Amino acid sequence: MKYIKTFESHVNERVEYSSTKMNGNDVVSSWAGSADNEKDFLNMIKDMPETLSSVKVQSNASIAYPAMEEFKGPINASKKNKIAKIVKDVVKMFKDQGDEIVKFELMSYFGVAGKNHMQDPAYIQFRTKKSNQFGKDMASGKYGPLD
Repeated sequence: MKYIKTFESHVNERVEYSSTKMNGNDVVSSWAGSADNEKDFLNMIKDMPETLSSVKVQSNASIAYPAMEEFKGPINASKKNKIAKIVKDVVKMFKDQGDEIVKFELMSYFGVAGKNHMQDPAYIQFRTKKSNQFGKDMASGKYGPLD
């Protein structure tokens, strides 16, 4: 049976670009942000600037201390294709573990407001139902004190 999305889930899918306020003005990234579905995220990868100094990509389905693969700039089409393949592979790894990615993130290590935002190093990571729960459990002290 083919999976059919509800109208509400279709309407609520989106890309949310990173932003901050600077001197009372909104500063919005043209490339950094998050998406709640794989298709939109792959488009974000395709559209990220070639001028980024590097991109680190989570390359396994580990919640704590995931493996990362690094691509040095310029981030050309060939590297973007390799990054997209890693993303697709990791999505499959999470599915095979019975976990669902709820947020795909392409972020700058230095935020949005830097004057060299288009040359910043960047990273890709994934938020899943299990990783979100793990974060809540750690914050609540479920596993003992953090110090």
